[in-house]
Amino acid sequence: MSWVIDGNNLLGRAGASRDAADTKRQLVRALANFARARRTKVACYFDGPEPEHFGRHLGSVSVIFSGSRSADDLIVKRVATGSGWKVVTADRALAARIKRREVDVVDPGGFLAELESLPQGEERVAGEEWLEYFSDPKNRNVF
Repeated sequence: MSWVIDGNNLLGRAGASRDAADTKRQLVRALANFARARRTKVACYFDGPEPEHFGRHLGSVSVIFSGSRSADDLIVKRVATGSGWKVVTADRALAARIKRREVDVVDPGGFLAELESLPQGEERVAGEEWLEYFSDPKNRNVF
């Protein structure tokens, strides 16, 4: 089962700034911790252009910026294929657009509580693994 996150909606529910790149990075790090703990994949969608030096992947988390399109439109397109998606949003219009699909809409409040309840340990990587990981240019993005 994979998760789709309405990033701007989730940040708004958390009372955080929806526009600050650092706030988005913090959310992506929390989602990576969630994905690692749950052994699942997460796609997080944000409205607007991609901030400079913002990574597109962190662990099992993919980060997608909508550019000039609506993140809601991209989410609808993403869940149109497959089944078993869990979509985290409080956006009623988005929920109505995806309700006919095999999708569970998850309340952001409960999801935020789950994120906060996870241990905040950082993954440690041995010296050689660290060098191998960062020798790949795709892993040099800033989070």
